[in-house]
Amino acid sequence: MSRTTSDTRPFPAKTMNFVREQFAHLERDMHGTERIFFENSGGSLRLRSAAERALEVSLSPDSNSRPTRVARDLARVQKQGEQDLLAFFNGAPDGALLPTATASQAMFDVIRVITDAAPGTNIVTTAIEHPSSYDACAGNAARTGQEFRVASADPETGGVDPQAVADLVDEGTSLVSVIATSNITGAVTDIAAVVAAVRAKNPDVYVVADGVQYAPHGVIDVRAWDVDAVNIAPYKMFGDRGNAFTYLSPRLADLPHDKLAAASTRTWAVGSSAPAAYAGFSAIVDYLAAIGGAEPGSDRRTALVAGLRAIHGHEQALLHTLLEGTASQPGLHQLAGVHVHFADRAATLPRDLIVPLTFDDVSCADAVRAYEERGVIVYERVATSPYSERILRAVGLNGVVRVSPLHCHTLEEAERFLAVTQEIADKVRRAGEQAA
Repeated sequence: MSRTTSDTRPFPAKTMNFVREQFAHLERDMHGTERIFFENSGGSLRLRSAAERALEVSLSPDSNSRPTRVARDLARVQKQGEQDLLAFFNGAPDGALLPTATASQAMFDVIRVITDAAPGTNIVTTAIEHPSSYDACAGNAARTGQEFRVASADPETGGVDPQAVADLVDEGTSLVSVIATSNITGAVTDIAAVVAAVRAKNPDVYVVADGVQYAPHGVIDVRAWDVDAVNIAPYKMFGDRGNAFTYLSPRLADLPHDKLAAASTRTWAVGSSAPAAYAGFSAIVDYLAAIGGAEPGSDRRTALVAGLRAIHGHEQALLHTLLEGTASQPGLHQLAGVHVHFADRAATLPRDLIVPLTFDDVSCADAVRAYEERGVIVYERVATSPYSERILRAVGLNGVVRVSPLHCHTLEEAERFLAVTQEIADKVRRAGEQAA
C-alpha cells in the first residue's frame, strides 16, 4: 500500500513543468477565472491527452467488430486498452474485465453475482465504505437472508483496522467488501493485511475492494492483495466521466453472470463496446509511464508503477507541507482555530492526499464559500448528505472541509492554500473578538 509522509519526494523542476503542461484548466477554470483546484477527490483535473485521444476515437462511426480497416484499428485500440488495464491492476491473464458506465454500478453488479453464487450466512463490510459497496452489501444480505456485519471505524485514524474486519469473519462468511482509501477521511486500508487476516479464518471467502479513490495515488496489485475484484473510475484519475473498469479474479469471472448466450463464460461486457474509453485509459497509462523515469525499454507495468510511485512521493511532500507548513507559512497543525482530523499519525500510517479540516465558529459550507472567494476550490462533506452521513457519524464528526490536491500541484500552491486558510481563520477570530 501507499507509504506515508516520511517518504516525501517532490518532483524535480523538469518533471513538475512537464506534469503541469499535461492538465487542462489547471490554473484557470473554464470561465478563465484564476483559481487553485483542491477538489480532486470529487473528480480529478483532466489530462489533455486522455480527453483528446478519447474524442478522436469516439468520432469514428465504425464498429470495431466489423472487418474493415478502420474497424480493425478500433479493435487494436481496445485491445491495447485492455492490456493496459491488466497491467494497471497487475491482473492475472485469465482474469476478466468488467466495463461499466460507473464504478458504483460495477460494485452492485459484482456483489449481486457473488451473493447469488456463493453460499454463506453473513456478509462483512466496514463503516467507511462508499455507499455503492455498503448499500450493495446491505441490500444483497437482506435479499439472500444473510446477516449483515459492519466493522467499526477508528475515530483516531479515520480508517478500519484489518483485525476489526477479520474479527467479524467466520466459516459462514460469503463476502468481504473493503475500501482501499476513504474519500472523506483519507485513510488508506492495508488491503493485503485485511485479506490475509480474513482468509486465515475463511480461505474460501470472496473479497472485493473499492479502488476508486486509491487508484490515482498508489499502486494497485490485485495478485499481491489476493482480492477477487477491484474497481476504478478514470474520472478520478485524470480521465473522463462515463466509464469505469473492474478487474475480476479467475474464480470470480467464472461465476454465473449476465451475458449473451453466445459469449464465452468469462465475458462480462454486454453490448457494443466503446473503444474511446479504452483509448482514454491508454493515454493515462502513457502519461504515468512518462513521468516515472523507468529505464528505456521497461515493460508497461514497470513503467506505470514507477510513475505512480513518483506521484506518491510528490503528493506526500504536498501533504507534509499542508500539515507542517514552510519556513514562512505555518502549517495546518499550527493554525489557531483550525482543526485537522485523522492526520496526527500521518507519519506512521498510510494516508492519501486528503486533508479533512474544520474551523472554530464557522460552518463547513461557509468555509468552502470563503475559500472560493479567495480563489481556492474545496468541498464540504456533511452529515446531512446521504453520501457522507454514515461515514462521518462512524468517526464522530458532523462535517468536514475536504481538501484534496493532486500531484500536478506545486508546493507553492500548498503554501498559498495555507495562507488563505490562515486568512479565513483570522477573520473569524477577529469577528468573534469584536462581538465579545
